[in-house]
Amino acid sequence: MTGTACYHAALNLLSETPNSGVYYEQFALGAINQLLANSLREINAKRTLGGDTPYTAPPYMETLSDEIPADDYLVRECFPYGLAALLVADDDKAKFNWAAAEYTDRLLRHCPAQLTGIQEMV
Repeated sequence: MTGTACYHAALNLLSETPNSGVYYEQFALGAINQLLANSLREINAKRTLGGDTPYTAPPYMETLSDEIPADDYLVRECFPYGLAALLVADDDKAKFNWAAAEYTDRLLRHCPAQLTGIQEMV
């Protein structure tokens, strides 16, 4: 999925169109890069599961026309909600809360394992 397609999916969740939501486009690339950084643990878990080398730093997109460098399920099922939340964070708290909660829930279902710290047993 390209950044543009993810942006359009996020606009759809916000009941906007590319024409009515043109204001948000200036923030979309930065927000997708933020989602990539925030999802590095999940991206690397999927890469490790698939036998690929984990990233040492989050992947980064230069333009919205680029393919989002992450697992297709993560990008299609989680990122539109995360992007929608980030786009309306300052404008609409209700939509932000809904989209952020949906993103978090979907992200938890996506990750193949939850990592926890090792604790000493006494």
